[in-house]
Amino acid sequence: MNLTDYDKSLLNGDHGEAARIGASILTELGDNMGAEKMISISMVHDDSAWYSGLAAVEFAEHLVEQGGKFCVPTSLNSCLMDLEKWQEQRFDPELYAIHKRIEKAHTSLGASASWTCAPYFAGFVPRFGEQVAWAESNATNYVNSIIGARTERYAGLLDLCAGMTGRVPYQGLHCPENRKAEVLIKLEGFKEDDFLDDAIYDMLGYVHGEIVGDRIGAMEGLPLHSKIDGLKRFSATSASSGGVGLFHLIGLTPEAQTLEMAFHGEKPKDVVIVTPERLRESEERMSNSNPKEINLVTVGCPHLSHAECESLIKTFAGRKVHTSMEFWAFTNRCNKQHMEKNGMYEALRRCGVKIYTDGCPMSSPFDRWNFNGIMSNSGKFSTYCFSYSGIKPVYGSLEDCVETAVAGKMHRSVKSWH
Repeated sequence: MNLTDYDKSLLNGDHGEAARIGASILTELGDNMGAEKMISISMVHDDSAWYSGLAAVEFAEHLVEQGGKFCVPTSLNSCLMDLEKWQEQRFDPELYAIHKRIEKAHTSLGASASWTCAPYFAGFVPRFGEQVAWAESNATNYVNSIIGARTERYAGLLDLCAGMTGRVPYQGLHCPENRKAEVLIKLEGFKEDDFLDDAIYDMLGYVHGEIVGDRIGAMEGLPLHSKIDGLKRFSATSASSGGVGLFHLIGLTPEAQTLEMAFHGEKPKDVVIVTPERLRESEERMSNSNPKEINLVTVGCPHLSHAECESLIKTFAGRKVHTSMEFWAFTNRCNKQHMEKNGMYEALRRCGVKIYTDGCPMSSPFDRWNFNGIMSNSGKFSTYCFSYSGIKPVYGSLEDCVETAVAGKMHRSVKSWH
């Protein structure tokens, strides 16, 4: 690679041992990927705080011991648990102790204790075209697609290296020529009212991921008034049903104001028609249509926005969660603080909703709760739930989730595309 004087000084250890370690790893990665150079990034979303083994914890602690500090603003992704309510969630004290080590190491490096998979709702919002280094599938997909910033799908530990150096290899989705769409997905047979149901965005995201796999797709036919929370869930679900790191929505996303813009003036390699029937077929694969019972409803994967929490309160309308049910809502710390100050937090608690921050619903210790059935309004959660819990979940809209929780038995409304 063509290394700058700054790159060489990093590798020489002129900026400390931690930065040297990060630079050596990223430079070797760039060489292996055939990158021509390193580039500067302005922001990192750190997913290596997600506990998957002690090696990642010890690596972060080693960087601290070497005097490491992040040189760009760095947000922390969600971890496994609510660090304040971990006992209520029934996590082991030993695992909590490990998370305190994780927290100490990453905040000592300079990360913000944001603990969210939706940093774009917690003040970390790059501008269009900005080069960043984000990890976590939904966050990466969202920042590339909805905002139009530039990042590869970084794995844990590489994000730490990027934070130490402010540099990454110039390759993959950092390069404009690699961001053009290859597959055109055309929506046909849908009515305007279909898009008023928030569930359709999860279903369309699921279908999008199934069709494109790890390619870049462009979808045509979504209304221009699509809400940002729907697009957030489209991002999350398409990244879980396929290996999607960037998508285009014609007329909606910043790199796809026109069809020609999305495909860089070229013709699509494939064109796929998606009808309401295709959505019905995909929903049958994603959702359990005949559970024994439902005794957990969980929402907030990705973490709920303030607007989604307002919708949750309006849908409950003062009603309470049935005594046979658990209702879990996950959001970020910033939103929780806003809710505590304006009364929304207590309003939801009075309804029987348990509000958690920091953690991810998928990492909950389901085996300690003896759940027989789970419902969620998250396409991402529904895609991954079985592998985490052994339970095939029921997918439902936010309204379905609330009605199920209040009634104490499954409620699924008939969708307009059914």
